[in-house]
Amino acid sequence: MKNAREVIVMGLPPRTNDVKGMWYDGYPVHKGECENSVNYATVYASKNNIRPDQEVLKNDWLNFINTLLLANFHLHIVPFPAELNKPDSLYHDAVFIRDSGIMYKGIWIKSRFSVPDRAFEGEFSARLMQEKFDKTVVMVPEGGFIEGGDINYLETIDGSYYFGGLSRSNRKGHEFINEIMKPDKTLLIDSEGYHLDTLFTPVVNKDNKLVALIIAKDSVNPKSYAELKRLNIEVIDIEAIDSSGTGKELGTYAVNALISPGIMVSSSKFATPGVEERLEKLGVSRLIAPLRYFRFAGGSVHCLTNEIYN
Repeated sequence: MKNAREVIVMGLPPRTNDVKGMWYDGYPVHKGECENSVNYATVYASKNNIRPDQEVLKNDWLNFINTLLLANFHLHIVPFPAELNKPDSLYHDAVFIRDSGIMYKGIWIKSRFSVPDRAFEGEFSARLMQEKFDKTVVMVPEGGFIEGGDINYLETIDGSYYFGGLSRSNRKGHEFINEIMKPDKTLLIDSEGYHLDTLFTPVVNKDNKLVALIIAKDSVNPKSYAELKRLNIEVIDIEAIDSSGTGKELGTYAVNALISPGIMVSSSKFATPGVEERLEKLGVSRLIAPLRYFRFAGGSVHCLTNEIYN
């Protein structure tokens, strides 16, 4: 996974007289194609009337950036689109640049959002990838839905793996990407939840070998879970608190992690007993960057980043 250390991050939108900060007027509640794709974090935030403390949010983001640098990621920090930082254009989660697409070699595969309110995020990100990275934008065909948070792709010493979520994305969308990227192994996972990365992460050791899969078992279709087990890679089950939570209690999204060989960066340690100890035995260094107000939007470290695969 030699190229996974090169990562795109979107900067925070500047505070203006008209826009008082990220999610200052509340968190938008988005829904995908089906009931299971509801973003429970934003529902929780809406019910509890949560508004971010902008100074805490900013300081957490700065610490997150410093943590990624400490983990030896090479960062491309791109500016937040000015067009989205207006009072009439706030119903989005554009800072989660993961969701807008995936960069592979000379192209940017633009997401086709199943949530209409987020569709325009893809437009601005695609323009950015053309202008800043000189990439050719490729569109997912009609009838195909794909959101970057439903993709977990990695290149290891044993070949490439593509894990795709069937929450806000569908088979046609994943099949289109697979035709381009041609991974050695593809597994599509049917689950509840906003995106696959809110309940699943692979683990690679310092030798760049896929050694484990961390997953919120109760949120995954039993058939998909069985398919994961058949990969003969250790499966580490986590409780809901390390994912989206239980509804009454919002989860920490510790599983929403950015990985590279021997490194995992999360916004929280895993609360499920034994998980942190198991990662230590696997030789994985853990770095924690709290993102207290980002989790109310249903996102964390993985959502805020997007790897470049050359």
